[in-house]
Amino acid sequence: MKKRSAPLEEKDEDGRMSSGTSSKIQRTEVGKSQMDHLSQEIHLTHQEILKLRGERAALTAAWAAVLGTEEKEEKEKALKGAIDKLDDKIQKTKAELKDVRKEFKEAAAMEIDESGGVNTENSAGGDYAKALAEAEKREAGDAKISKFLPMVLLTVCTGFIPGFTEFVKDEAKIMEDKGIKGILIFGRRCFIQVVKEFRRIRKKYIDDVDRLRFCILAGQSGIGKSFAFSQIYMREAFIQREKVAFYSVREATIYLFSIEDGKYKCQEARVRSSKFWNSKAWKMFEDKSAHLIIDPAPGLGHGHFMMHDVKKAYVVYLTSPNRELGKFEDHIKDVRRTTLFVPALAIEESKVIATELKEEESVFLKRIERTGGQLRDFIRKDRYEHFKNNQYYNALKVSSKMFSVQPSTTEETLLYGEECVIVPQSEWIKSKIFQLYAEKNLKKFHRIRWREMVLC
Repeated sequence: MKKRSAPLEEKDEDGRMSSGTSSKIQRTEVGKSQMDHLSQEIHLTHQEILKLRGERAALTAAWAAVLGTEEKEEKEKALKGAIDKLDDKIQKTKAELKDVRKEFKEAAAMEIDESGGVNTENSAGGDYAKALAEAEKREAGDAKISKFLPMVLLTVCTGFIPGFTEFVKDEAKIMEDKGIKGILIFGRRCFIQVVKEFRRIRKKYIDDVDRLRFCILAGQSGIGKSFAFSQIYMREAFIQREKVAFYSVREATIYLFSIEDGKYKCQEARVRSSKFWNSKAWKMFEDKSAHLIIDPAPGLGHGHFMMHDVKKAYVVYLTSPNRELGKFEDHIKDVRRTTLFVPALAIEESKVIATELKEEESVFLKRIERTGGQLRDFIRKDRYEHFKNNQYYNALKVSSKMFSVQPSTTEETLLYGEECVIVPQSEWIKSKIFQLYAEKNLKKFHRIRWREMVLC
């Protein structure tokens, strides 16, 4: 039997090693080829054994009358020795086949466990990074009118944004129908200030002045933390040519952006287990200069993120002040972190958004009264109707979505602290609370820090 050859490494025309899908296909084909070869060899060996056993039976019958006992025993001994040798060969070949199958399955399982599947290049990712860094930037709104203004507006011409694949498709269609070129990103003033603060902390970490490398941005759901803030934050990193990883827990995917040959390249990988953070893909990417942005998902929190396996990257976690935040704080335990809170959208901000999206201010103001400043639920009619229909009067539930955070005493007037997280922002919710109070049905609020608050 021929000695098994080692898997070949695939090279491109320039002799460089290829990566991603091609390497996995190469490993798969080599593994299958080895198993097919050994299976065929076992089959042929079995056939040879059957042939020899048949020959022994025929010879035994023919020689019985003419051969002496001694000569017959010698012939049978020779045949038995040949058969035993082939039996041994079969067992060894079976064992080798078992080893090959085991190696092949372990390699496949390791790739799934560590990177969740194929670590592939996303060609659209590089174009996206370039488009975001070069996006048209302008201010909207008068600072004299409100401390929440001006807003910074970005117009990004892209068909791909990491973590928001389906959203971008829908948004691009809506913008096109309104005659707006590209996708509008509303950079709230508080977001700009948080980016500035997080980068200040990061510089101290990079310069070895401070070891703090965990930053948390918290605020009620639907106010632009995941989408708008992440784009503002990543834009600054792209402009500075820094490495960025965006982990979308909802998509179970991580996008790794780095400079190669003077341009941004994007690798993406599925994250199906915590073993990803020990994978070659992450180990080769991670260093002290890398940003890791984590966008959690309802019910899944921070997903498969493992603090102890992410040893160098600068981590930014985007969350609502509820279970997502509580679980993350429990996970990182006593590790130092900076937590900044941002408010729901102010009336003045919603007016700017209405103007930019060519909508009537009165319509937006009516929606914001009901939703409590949640951009996600008042910016589009279908989302607003869905939100409104889910507010049941007889089972009124007040969660972080219905509460605004109050400003803390900081130099940055739009950075918010944790002093108070129990004042309802929504006028509709307030009216229901007052109605229940008047009817003496309002017993009390059960307030659990960072957890859901239920109106009994």
